Amino acid sequence: MDFAKAWVRSLWQSNIWIACNALALHVLIRECLGLTPGWTASFVVFGGTCFVYNALRYRVRNDEEASTHPMVAWQVRHEWFSQTLMILGLGVAVIGAIRLPLSILMVLFIAVGLVCIYIQFLRAVGWLKTIIVGVVWSIVLMAPFMLAWSLDDVLLSAVMALFIIGLTLPFEIHDQNFDRMAHPTMKTVVHRLGIRNTIRLSISCFVAVGLLSIYLGIVSGVIISCLCTVFVLRCHESTPEFYYYFLLDGMMIAWLMIEWALPY
Repeated sequence: MDFAKAWVRSLWQSNIWIACNALALHVLIRECLGLTPGWTASFVVFGGTCFVYNALRYRVRNDEEASTHPMVAWQVRHEWFSQTLMILGLGVAVIGAIRLPLSILMVLFIAVGLVCIYIQFLRAVGWLKTIIVGVVWSIVLMAPFMLAWSLDDVLLSAVMALFIIGLTLPFEIHDQNFDRMAHPTMKTVVHRLGIRNTIRLSISCFVAVGLLSIYLGIVSGVIISCLCTVFVLRCHESTPEFYYYFLLDGMMIAWLMIEWALPY
């Protein structure tokens, strides 16, 4: 039993679950666009997300301050497992990417480039991390569909970015103590705005998601924006850790479930 729990925790902390969330949003976008299933784009989204997140944590393995984070510390202790998952994730993404046109690959390279620029030069700008995460996720989720990038496509990408930013902002409240300890000079959104204003900013993102969803005719987007707002209102400094994970991970899956449950 203990061995099974250890492996379940390993899979959770190795970002497999994050990749599953990305895949859920990918399927949701496909449903909203009325596209037929395609394994090519799914491979890129799932494998690429798994690789990037493992690589980000693996990169800070020699950072004594950052390695105090439980997930980073786990990755240091199980380096072979982390490396294996990174290679597998990259392999899965490459299998899908070789079927994509060069123009789409260039867009995906831009997304990867944004992450690299942040890591190399802008890591100390803590408030920028949330924006980078939202923008890069929206690019990775939308680009593999080989869209013509009409106004509706751009707005749907904006909806995804705002949705992810809205979910990430409350998690900054959860991480504020670690961020202050590991990087004293870094000022995240919470450190600059405070908890209440961070919650207000998160709710503003969900309001924008709801309004854009009304314009695009995405009923599930309106429902999930209201649901997220209710949950975010309950976030505060003493909120249990599992609640933040439930909010960040659960709402991505919930949106897809709501879309499937609607009678149309």
